[in-house]
Amino acid sequence: MTMNCDLETGTCSVAELEKGQNAVVNVASDLSLIYVGDPMCSWCWGSSNIIKQAREYAIQHGVGFQVISGGLRPGGGDAWTDTFKNFLRTEWKNIQRLTQQPFTEKLLERAHFNYDTEPSARAVYVARQLWQDHDHHDEKLLAFFSAIQYKFYVDGEDPNELEYYRSICETFELDFDVFSTLFELPETQAATYEEFKLNRSWGIKGFPSFAIRHGDNVKIIGSGHVALEKLTQAIDDLIKDARI
Repeated sequence: MTMNCDLETGTCSVAELEKGQNAVVNVASDLSLIYVGDPMCSWCWGSSNIIKQAREYAIQHGVGFQVISGGLRPGGGDAWTDTFKNFLRTEWKNIQRLTQQPFTEKLLERAHFNYDTEPSARAVYVARQLWQDHDHHDEKLLAFFSAIQYKFYVDGEDPNELEYYRSICETFELDFDVFSTLFELPETQAATYEEFKLNRSWGIKGFPSFAIRHGDNVKIIGSGHVALEKLTQAIDDLIKDARI
């Protein structure tokens, strides 16, 4: 599957995965807004300000918030051709024009690059594990997620390289040696793929996607560059339904 992003809906389509057991991700709050995204999904970067505002609105209204790693193109594999680079260049320019988010073309100057989105998602998984029970509704995790995005889209560096995460870990006061050990475990990669399968089991077809959870029930709000008003209305409806 080649990468596919829709300018009209602001959605990056997900890659298909092999069927497997779905992971269970614990959520502290009985009512939650769930953001499903990928650090290397360009529309997720374009929507990042809306996502932060939606999180703030949810927390202010007593609703939890959680980040789920999507798995846009785990494994990558697209040939790093002029055609692919021109696709990215056009896509990023369009997203920058529509969202005002900054992009660089430094990455496109590389002779070789595998657009493998699994390592960056794995980094998010590791950070969550290290902050387990110490991160109020994924506040730090969303910031960590955004830091990965910034270093990729604005600095043009390669998130497939372990060293990529050193400065980010330093910023968030995470022990890089501990991070590295967890990052390189086969069990961590397997758990990351289970998180991809989890969001696929909800019916997620593209990123960014948003869902609301009430108890064990998860309902998709929408995918793509969703307006903040749609997300806040979904939160209001969730609260109203919970009171009935």
